[in-house]
Amino acid sequence: MASNISLPEDRVAWFVKGNALGIVSTYSSSGTTRTDRKRWQAVDHAVSDGLLVHYWSDPKKVITISEVPDIDNVFHLALVDYIKMCLYMDRAGTTDGESSAVALQLSQMHRAKFDQAVRHFGSMRREKTGGVRAILPYNFQ
Repeated sequence: MASNISLPEDRVAWFVKGNALGIVSTYSSSGTTRTDRKRWQAVDHAVSDGLLVHYWSDPKKVITISEVPDIDNVFHLALVDYIKMCLYMDRAGTTDGESSAVALQLSQMHRAKFDQAVRHFGSMRREKTGGVRAILPYNFQ
């Protein structure tokens, strides 16, 4: 993006709505800064060599049982399988004899379910966090 914006982190913002990317700025292509109530407007610069957007996201910690994990909904059951895998692995290490073998088998079963869910849903488009997305420019009309 060839532009005359010296501090883009202060003057340019972006958002994703569905599969659309919206880019807004307080700076116009004529070099003036917008200060009125319609300060944030669509970027009117020409994009010639593509656009690079950096972002990061850390999921929120789940503290109470009523909270929802900050991951895509399709991974909720995979997360349950991962937790069960870890719990059964701990149980296999703390018990002896046949119950240890049963716990190890249950841990391996949940590991296989977790791996299958990640393979199956991992390549799909995600709504919340993570992954590379193909997004379209936002329609400001």
